[in-house]
Amino acid sequence: MTGMSSTVLRSVMARLRPAPIANVGAFKEFLKERALLVAQKCAIDYCRGKTGLASYALFTEEPFLKALDVCRWETFAAVLGDLLILGEGHLRPQAGAERRLLLCDALLRLHADVLDSAAPPPHRTQGWDDVITALAARLQAASAAPPKPAVEVADHSAKRLFDTLPIHSSYRELDEEVVYGAVRFRMIAVNGEMQQRIAAAPLIENLLA
Repeated sequence: MTGMSSTVLRSVMARLRPAPIANVGAFKEFLKERALLVAQKCAIDYCRGKTGLASYALFTEEPFLKALDVCRWETFAAVLGDLLILGEGHLRPQAGAERRLLLCDALLRLHADVLDSAAPPPHRTQGWDDVITALAARLQAASAAPPKPAVEVADHSAKRLFDTLPIHSSYRELDEEVVYGAVRFRMIAVNGEMQQRIAAAPLIENLLA
């Protein structure tokens, strides 16, 4: 450390210890970035692994790329919802039973805000209303029960990924557990990071303000 300036040291420490998630903006950015990461990595890694050397040619084919885009968008929306369910479990003890429904409403607004922040993809001309409605029911049910571990919550996203993969079902029918395992692994990691970084008390107040 000798000779290292205080500015450089602070920069290094900031990277080692990311800022707490203490407001809606930071939470929204975290959810968006991590949902994109899980969706992108799990879809592309599976397709590359499944097709091997042929993936170089496959990833230049327009029909495949369009189908892959559908998969990534649908998985992104599913992961986003699952992360909000996990987030509700982390925030609930600080929010208290009397604010449970208010917290759920705030998280649902955040979910809709993230999905509506970009133009709907070509296959989603009708928007995300069905996804938003489905999450409302799931979140209400989740908030009324003991929080589930990330490995269980992740299965919703894993199913959405598996069902929309741009590989014919006859070629991936034996790979379901592989796909589920990949999503579970990444969701467990993201959930651990979220749990470490969430500053529950200020985030709740900011969400409900």
